Amino acid sequence: MWIETLLEKVTSFIPRPIIIRPDEGGFRQIPKPWGGCWVTELKPGNWYLLVPLIMENEICKTKIQVKDIRIQSVQTKDGVDFAIGVTIRYYIINPLKALLEVFNYDESLQNIILGIVHDYVETHTEQELKENRNLLKDQLLKSVREEAAGWGLKIYSVKLSDFGKTINYRILMDDKIGLRMES
Repeated sequence: MWIETLLEKVTSFIPRPIIIRPDEGGFRQIPKPWGGCWVTELKPGNWYLLVPLIMENEICKTKIQVKDIRIQSVQTKDGVDFAIGVTIRYYIINPLKALLEVFNYDESLQNIILGIVHDYVETHTEQELKENRNLLKDQLLKSVREEAAGWGLKIYSVKLSDFGKTINYRILMDDKIGLRMES
């Protein structure tokens, strides 16, 4: 509503308290007069003073999150097409690192997992994959923890949500489908 926006703009210079909920964490940034800035960690359950014109803050949820990674089709070492879907369970142990050390920890974590799954499947045969699903899960968990080290995340588990043999067809299309090219 326009009245709320107007009131927010008029009162934007007034300092206000912010409360960090028990399931949140983050940081507050205050510029230094001589350059640079002070960064303060915002801890759960605390009150902080925010001066909107000169301070900036960012908050994230620290609860356990479960992410479903899209199904990925990969060819095994012996040329068999496999589709593997993964689910990961993690939470944020250090909000400062999660917000400042990596651009987008959710998306980056998903992309890392897709790469790890691809690399693992590509170096194993169909028979090895079918016989050693637990080994695959353990290797994924170990690799994801190594790749995401320093991001402030605690990775609990990596599970397989989809696992099976597939036939892959790739169709490459452009915007000119249906248009007749005249020579």
